[in-house]
Amino acid sequence: HNTTRSSQRLLSASRLDKMDEEKIHMLVQQWLKEKGYDNALGALQKESGIVSGDAEVGGQLLSVLYEHAEMKASLLESAPEDLLQGEKRAAEEELIKLPLEVPVPTEHGHVFSHIHAGNIIACQFNCTGGHFATGSSDTSVKILCVQQKKVLRTINTHGAPVLSVSFHPSKPHLLLSTAMDGTTALSHADKTPPEVLQTWKDHQKYVTRAVWARDGSAFATCSHDKSAVVYRLAEGGTEDEPKFEKKQMLQFTSIPEAMEFLDDSMTLVVSVRGDNYLHYIDIDTGDVNKANLNALGDDHVSFTVLDLSLSPNGKWLLASTDKSRLLLYTVGTTMQLRYYYGAVNDDLCQTRACWHPSGAYIYVTSQDHKVYCWHVASQKLVSRLVGHAAAVRDIAMSGDGKTLVSCAFDKTVRFWTIPE
Repeated sequence: HNTTRSSQRLLSASRLDKMDEEKIHMLVQQWLKEKGYDNALGALQKESGIVSGDAEVGGQLLSVLYEHAEMKASLLESAPEDLLQGEKRAAEEELIKLPLEVPVPTEHGHVFSHIHAGNIIACQFNCTGGHFATGSSDTSVKILCVQQKKVLRTINTHGAPVLSVSFHPSKPHLLLSTAMDGTTALSHADKTPPEVLQTWKDHQKYVTRAVWARDGSAFATCSHDKSAVVYRLAEGGTEDEPKFEKKQMLQFTSIPEAMEFLDDSMTLVVSVRGDNYLHYIDIDTGDVNKANLNALGDDHVSFTVLDLSLSPNGKWLLASTDKSRLLLYTVGTTMQLRYYYGAVNDDLCQTRACWHPSGAYIYVTSQDHKVYCWHVASQKLVSRLVGHAAAVRDIAMSGDGKTLVSCAFDKTVRFWTIPE
């Protein structure tokens, strides 16, 4: 009887070892495939005799390693209570509802070259998708026509490289731009020549971003001077040419790297370098609520969020980090729903991400000259968009989801379309 039980234990252990080996091969082969190491993948499959199929969930090996590292770090901190399982289940149900297959831009299309004398740092579509803007180290902003594929107008108002461009969410002619000289400008981009409606110099260093409230009633800027400034609608403007005025300046202990307004247009979310919290700021009252970026609630700082992007349904925040990892959070919580791996981004880069309007896919820039696309729910890497010859600096999605535009330090703007 004892011999039988011993034999059964040995058989179970043998089966477990085999399962573990197959799982390890699956994880390693998935990682090699996601990184594009096709020769190494082929050699491993040939030598091991094990060929793993496509997994339902992407980025599993790095997820395991990340969770292990977080667990080790948390041992030095006090562990919080578990997240509410009901909220977690509700979030998972929302993710599961996302469509599995949607036609998305992955095919290389038109290339704009020689439109700027310097590197192209920023790009964005207007709300109609008919025009898009670019900002460059040559200090200019260009307005381009999507259909005609040509430059329409040039805005020369900044005295230093332009770091961001941002169209009004509902007025396609209004464009914000920010620059390294600490200036922010609001321009009427449809006039010939374009008219600069207002300029501000409320920052002492680089103004890296300008983001609009969802209803267009406010916008915010952030800077390397460790501050963010909120601007609100003011009296004296018109429907087509509204005026804005500075309402408040927010000070931080370090550089604010990313900002995003929530759907209520009253809550500004800010990430700060070297800070393991997202700051949820009520721009009416100035009240601040913090959400810990660490799932275990500890205060270990293992990454900085360099970009924040709100999902089309307004329920999730995509956080792009300086550790070649993207995390998906439920808005207002510490709940990490998904991890995305494959793109290459470190603490010296300025990564940018965007959503497909379906909410089912995300895109992110990468220092290896590519743009990466994942399916949101499954974490599966769907495509690497190859074409740029230098680090990709910014990306933007058209409102209809049919076109992605990217700009890079190779001085080109590239269009990506849905494969026929």
